[in-house]
Amino acid sequence: MIYQSLIRLLSPLIILIIAIEAIKRKGGKRFFCQRLGIEFSKKTGQNVSSPIWIHCASIGEVKAAESLIRHLTSFEDILITTSTPTGATLVQELFSNSVSHSYLPFDWPYAIQNFLKTFTPKALWVVETEIWPNLYRLTQKKGIPISLINARLSQKTLNSPAWLKATYRKTLLSVNQILARSQLEADRFETLGAPVEKIHVLDNLKYAGLVDQPDYPPIIDREYVLAASTHHNEEQQLVSIWLKLNRPELLVIVPRHPKRRDQILKALSSNRQSIAVFSLNELVTDQTKIYIDDQIGALMPLYAHAKLVIMGGAFVSKGGHNVLEPAAVKATIITGSDMSDFEAETQLLLNKQAMIQLNSINELEHTIPALLNNDSKRQTMGLAAYQVIKSQSHILNDYLKALGFNES
Repeated sequence: MIYQSLIRLLSPLIILIIAIEAIKRKGGKRFFCQRLGIEFSKKTGQNVSSPIWIHCASIGEVKAAESLIRHLTSFEDILITTSTPTGATLVQELFSNSVSHSYLPFDWPYAIQNFLKTFTPKALWVVETEIWPNLYRLTQKKGIPISLINARLSQKTLNSPAWLKATYRKTLLSVNQILARSQLEADRFETLGAPVEKIHVLDNLKYAGLVDQPDYPPIIDREYVLAASTHHNEEQQLVSIWLKLNRPELLVIVPRHPKRRDQILKALSSNRQSIAVFSLNELVTDQTKIYIDDQIGALMPLYAHAKLVIMGGAFVSKGGHNVLEPAAVKATIITGSDMSDFEAETQLLLNKQAMIQLNSINELEHTIPALLNNDSKRQTMGLAAYQVIKSQSHILNDYLKALGFNES
């Protein structure tokens, strides 16, 4: 089998990459060892008895499963695995000691076997899009049912080489059910060759738990426009447009990856005197025009009080980011052309005139002032966005029932 030969042949390189990631992402010895499939100590799993194992690759998947996990922690042991230290950090911040955490070992058979021997899970739920042949095969061999939840597939996966698609197809035979987050994603799984009888459309789990938001206190004293989850090449263009507009509001930038701070500041060095940075303990003053908020987990209160939300990751080829969270707090949302990771959600919001999608980042120069100068338009869009979220409030119960829990 080509896949098995490749992971053996490339093992030295994979180990090197894991070591580099451990240093670069500050994952430490635990990250390095557990990704290699060793040191799953009794201490790590001591509070776990036949847990439900939920794999969330990183931050986005942890957030997607948050409401489901919170519902289950009062009566089930939960083990969450992540592939990144940032995902692990978010697990700790959201759930503290109510769940157990481990890093997912790489897909070597011995590593997966060590993991399964340590934790003996009673079910595996994989959030969104991770397909690992040995993980699925060995988990099924242990008699552990596998569910893909909030399942999605990228077009890139469907365009994979024939041998890799055949590997994915065979791997999906080990899955008990695929709970797809849209009909489009269900169709993609069917195209890949997943058994049709295992595919069910339940819509996006990220809707769950979004309806009843708390009253978030403001964390910035000035009126502001929020650019959320931005990527390389987005910040510099946004700042250029923003300074040209010469607005009285503050531009708050929350980069998708906070560790890009120094890279962002270097790109914006000519405007450094107008910039304040959260992690440098720099205060926002009347002279500050741009605030880089590079902390993790503060987006919801920022969404709640922003005059306007510009969602990053869509003005470059990153597939966009979660527009449902700002919608839940009645934010006025603008996004870019590449929302390929949120196609169904984008179309639903656009159909309800609850969001504006631009073809180019340059269109912000006209769109931003038009919205900021029209309070009524922003209020109407924000309310329409919230109504979209409210209409999907049944989704958590739908997932619970599909996963064998009938109580709401």
